[in-house]
Amino acid sequence: MDLSNPNDPLLNAAIASIITVITIIMTLIEMEDNDRRGIAREPSLIREQWRQAHMYRILTAGPNNCVHYLRMSKGAFYGLANILRSNGSLHDTRYVCMEEQLALFLYILGHKSKNRVCGIEFIRSGETISRYFNKVLGAISTIRE
Repeated sequence: MDLSNPNDPLLNAAIASIITVITIIMTLIEMEDNDRRGIAREPSLIREQWRQAHMYRILTAGPNNCVHYLRMSKGAFYGLANILRSNGSLHDTRYVCMEEQLALFLYILGHKSKNRVCGIEFIRSGETISRYFNKVLGAISTIRE
């Protein structure tokens, strides 16, 4: 390999190989950065089925299940949900229905529960629990007689 000759095929192949390796390394670093930043991902279908089953158990599994879990009857729960929906202060989002938002809020209040415990119960992240708790709190505060 003649370093003084820019037309040396061996030198050109070595330079091309080095550029390829650097490009691959830069791509891997960028992919790792994107993973750390939290690229939006679709929710797991299994977790979504567990969440739906959990809400079903709370609201329909037994006559007193809703009272024990949310500290209010099923009729009162749906009445409050209808009030919040009709005055426009609370609505379904892409991944969390309004009833689940209200249920996690009532669960935290009724059981003096911590954010992470509620996250385990509702299979949600702590950030999601906190966001919807504050959203429902704001919606409840808008209710007037």
